[in-house]
Amino acid sequence: MKKLLFILTIMMFTAKASAQMIAVNTDVAMDACMAPSLGVELTLGKKSTLNINGLYAANMLGKDIRLAAVQPEWRVYISGRPMFHHYFGAIGLLASYKFSHLADKVYDGDAMGIGLSYGYVWPVTQRLLIDFHTSLGYVAYRQKEYFVGDDYDRHYTNEEGNPYANATGSLLMPLRIGISVSYILK
Repeated sequence: MKKLLFILTIMMFTAKASAQMIAVNTDVAMDACMAPSLGVELTLGKKSTLNINGLYAANMLGKDIRLAAVQPEWRVYISGRPMFHHYFGAIGLLASYKFSHLADKVYDGDAMGIGLSYGYVWPVTQRLLIDFHTSLGYVAYRQKEYFVGDDYDRHYTNEEGNPYANATGSLLMPLRIGISVSYILK
């Protein structure tokens, strides 16, 4: 994960500097679910941008749900102008989660995924934008899955004494769906 963040940071600083636009955003849908999000979108060329969104929730929806995720997304705008109207993109997902008390089970693990995205950016003012977005992707996960009350970390460990994941899998699912409010800084 540190390598990915390093690569994305390098990409941000090596992007073409002429007529560079930088916007900050928050996903209103995730904020409403008690998972505050913050993102930055910067232009990479005449039609493309890089959007990096992160979110964290300690008690999502008032339940014992912990979630931390980073979602990089490369967008190509059909209008030929970045941060304006329709776009298609490629999106990634890196997440760590722990869901407790869901059907008397605990799910504690990590996930990563990649997929395709589509969205529409509606300019409200010259600097204020509303972004409607959706995506679909392939997600692989590795998790500890056990019943509430089990002392899983003590009983299921490897030779080094670390608890191991007992469930892995993959599925096709939405990676990001929502409405974001963006403000162009530059």
